[in-house]
Amino acid sequence: MSSYRLPTRNGESSSSSERVERATSLERSHPPVSLHRVSQHPLRPDGTGTPDSSMIRGINGNFHPGPQTPRSAVTNTSWPFQNGTESNLSFTSSILQEEAMLRWDSDKELKRMSKSMLMLQKWSLILGLVMLNGALIYTGWKYYQVYYFFLVLLSSNTVLQSTMCVCIILHWLCTRIVCFFWRPKEIIPTDPEKLVLLLPCYNETYDELTRSLDSLIAQKNIENHPRVLFIVVDGNVRGPGMAKTTQDYLLEDILDPGPSRDFENGYRARDGLFMPVKAQTGYYKGTPYIFIGKRYNQGKRDSLCFARSFLYHFKQRSENIVTMFSNDLFEYIGNILIQVGLDDITYLCGMDADTVFDEFCIWEMIKEIRKNPKLVGVCGHVCVDFDSHNWGWWSLYQSVEYSQTQGLRRMFQSRITGKVNCLPGCCQLIRVDESTFGDTVLRERFGYCPKPNDIMTQHIMGNYSEDSIHASIIFSLFPGKQTAQALRAKAMTIVPRTGRSSSLSASVGLLVVSLTNLS
Repeated sequence: MSSYRLPTRNGESSSSSERVERATSLERSHPPVSLHRVSQHPLRPDGTGTPDSSMIRGINGNFHPGPQTPRSAVTNTSWPFQNGTESNLSFTSSILQEEAMLRWDSDKELKRMSKSMLMLQKWSLILGLVMLNGALIYTGWKYYQVYYFFLVLLSSNTVLQSTMCVCIILHWLCTRIVCFFWRPKEIIPTDPEKLVLLLPCYNETYDELTRSLDSLIAQKNIENHPRVLFIVVDGNVRGPGMAKTTQDYLLEDILDPGPSRDFENGYRARDGLFMPVKAQTGYYKGTPYIFIGKRYNQGKRDSLCFARSFLYHFKQRSENIVTMFSNDLFEYIGNILIQVGLDDITYLCGMDADTVFDEFCIWEMIKEIRKNPKLVGVCGHVCVDFDSHNWGWWSLYQSVEYSQTQGLRRMFQSRITGKVNCLPGCCQLIRVDESTFGDTVLRERFGYCPKPNDIMTQHIMGNYSEDSIHASIIFSLFPGKQTAQALRAKAMTIVPRTGRSSSLSASVGLLVVSLTNLS
């Protein structure tokens, strides 16, 4: 096993200057996997990097494509099963990797729209909101006789929630009546579905990591389902009060040791540059795992794009197409999946590293998604974790907020409209499909990196509320697909200790995205 350790400085992510050295070394030595220019895939604009882009990311010039990795004729070392035998199955591929280049050039993009125009948009929005509120205040003070006009505005939310309650009750009654005369047959596949349990991490502590992993291992009724833990760590950072980084906790203290390998240009990250990764495989309490440690922090969305896109192309057995992955890394992880019995992937189960699943959580989501072939995603019921005796006012408020959101609005969406517009990343089950993880959804829309002169909606879609954005993209591109909620799938999560509510940004982002898609 390699003794490689990801470079850190005081437990934090490496600086941009290190990425400069990495980029220049890649340019000189030609990375082992890169992209030949393909005319039908315009991967980057013409021109070289400007001084401003070099200052932002520390890069001068472009990356020149290296030679394509030839199709592998030798398989990796076979992976031992838990019963001591080894599999001779193997996985080979010959995919193409994108060039490493910055997604946009700030000087070039800002020339298309002046900075004064951007400032005008900003202040126009602020001024419009101030004028609207001022007009309503003046109207209420001057024309108090028409108070009923404001009653309509103030009661709109209550009326909407009451309508949801009535619809849910009627749906429950109709369902009970129909089931009394005709009970739908439960759909059970001949072969158990194959699962990948995704755990994206950043700066979680030892206790948080072990609690989350143990809850995945303790899942019941899925013993016959082939599954693997897929752990992706975003950067090599150490949070406040942590003695080690999250990667060190996992590799040194939590996961059983296993074969590892380093990939200097593992995949093209969201910023356009190659991301060095460390891959390690082994077992955690009898369940196989795949560990991917990213050297630099690129955000949770980058980790999700990496894992989801990989599973889609692995399922499709993609050949000779442009992807974000180096052929070496793609083939390496593919061999691991083949040799642990996952020659195909049915569902991706996602959770956060500060979340704990109920022992029947995954099983309840599987039962729900089996009910309708149109379902491409299911979310569970997220509750506030009070095991740490976090009984503060903010935690109690969050608990009420979670209950109202999931017990009313999300239940209405699941049972009436069939389109739950947010599948929380801390508890979700998504079908590996073109409509969920295809290149059109992930690479062109979900993984889009906003430019400096993009409008506000594009920045919201590119930086915030990835769970709501992903569902909204699916509905806009594939209107026939549906999502649902499994209320019996319980998950406990640790709420933020500050007054900043993540649900606020999610709601704002969802509203803007919905209006954008409608237009």
